[in-house]
Amino acid sequence: MSSSVFLTQIYLKHIFELRAFLVRRVGCREIAAELAQESFLRIMYYQHTDTLHNIRALLYQIAGNLAVDYHRMQIRQPVHTTINELSVHEIPVSDASDPARIVFARQILEQLCNVIEELPPQCHRAFVLHKFDGLSHADIASQLGITRNAVEKLLIRALVRLRRVLA
Repeated sequence: MSSSVFLTQIYLKHIFELRAFLVRRVGCREIAAELAQESFLRIMYYQHTDTLHNIRALLYQIAGNLAVDYHRMQIRQPVHTTINELSVHEIPVSDASDPARIVFARQILEQLCNVIEELPPQCHRAFVLHKFDGLSHADIASQLGITRNAVEKLLIRALVRLRRVLA
């Protein structure tokens, strides 16, 4: 069984209970959906995911840690700020001036853009609405005239294809 098929099965098996767990932790359905999505993204980076004995426990550990991180961030920065509002000392340090890193980042970005453009039309639309326009799964479902479950499947398909670029 390929890893993408295995990850899709894991996603479909655990997404609803994981979201419910996160809603109880963070108190917001939208934040819980984002954290659940991030949990699955992170699990995709584990080598030999299909050989793990208890992938559900790992998912919950990742999700729980993300919820804690979310609460810590809320305590540190309760109000959203833009980078222009930060003082000079608060701006994140970056090695963006390294030419090799700039070239590498541009190559990866170009590959990711190509993959996004090559997605099937419905998958492309759902991905753009979610990641670039910031719409929730429910909003995308109503806009495209499909179920939330179908939206999730489309987003997983897109993320699996994008992961291949980063692997």
